[in-house]
Amino acid sequence: MAKPRYKAVFISPHLDDAVFSCGGEIARLVQEGPVLVLNLFTRYLGEVKTRGVVLGDERYREEADAAAYLGYESHNLGELDVSFRRDAYRSLGNIFRPPVPEDMAWLPELREKVFAFLSGLDYERLYVPLGIGWHVDHVLTYLLFEPWIGNKALLYYEDAPYCLLPHTTRYRLDELGLYPRGLEDLSLAPTGAWRAWWQTAMAYADTALMKNLKPWLVRQSAIPVVSVYLYRLMALHRRLAAAPTKPWALQPQVRSVEEVFPRKLEAMALYRSQFREFFADLADCEQLYTSYAAQMPRQYGPVERYWKLAPKVSSV
Repeated sequence: MAKPRYKAVFISPHLDDAVFSCGGEIARLVQEGPVLVLNLFTRYLGEVKTRGVVLGDERYREEADAAAYLGYESHNLGELDVSFRRDAYRSLGNIFRPPVPEDMAWLPELREKVFAFLSGLDYERLYVPLGIGWHVDHVLTYLLFEPWIGNKALLYYEDAPYCLLPHTTRYRLDELGLYPRGLEDLSLAPTGAWRAWWQTAMAYADTALMKNLKPWLVRQSAIPVVSVYLYRLMALHRRLAAAPTKPWALQPQVRSVEEVFPRKLEAMALYRSQFREFFADLADCEQLYTSYAAQMPRQYGPVERYWKLAPKVSSV
């Protein structure tokens, strides 16, 4: 029996990550052939509705609506979401720290399951998150594909909405030791630790996640607490930064999604439980993506940036 053939397969940690990060690319590729989104951590042991975290049956309905709207196929692997997987992750702060030892010990089993599923498919390209923002499930998804470094079909995408905050992509690339030197890209420009923290903290304070906090006094009290947390988190990942000694480096591929950007926005808004946590409205969402694109070396309009691993070129 012939394997199902896809133009592309997108590996999505959660129900929404592929569309938030790659909705424009998906909207473009479905015009060329079938596209599959494989969602990994899609099982919940109960309903969770707290600030910034909404888990439950409505997430499945949102994914089905977005898939129907953009025209891609969706498959859920059914692994436990981080909020239910380990005791350590009951603290929201730990979800953005490195995976606990139990998760790292489980990684080979999860990798075998994902690779077995992919072995039953025929596809031209495979899109995997870089793990920007350090959410544990996103980092684990990145780590799954470490054995495939150098695979010609593999492309990495920037995890949205985390990549919309200043310095998050640069910090992650430094941590991986795969940052390409010599790029003329303001969004990746080196910045002192204090300035990077301050700019990131102020940008986060201006997000819907913080603006949704009511009343005003609660919001104002939360800003310094979150800012201190961000300082400690960024300091931790600076310490984890790898020396750039690997024979590979990531090279960016900036792709204009201007023609399909309205469809991406509409698809994102179909994830109602998530969209309203991260964006005030469609205009706010559009502005954040516009600001993100404005830092690129050329003015493309709305963009998505992907990364391809390539052997380092010797300067000798």
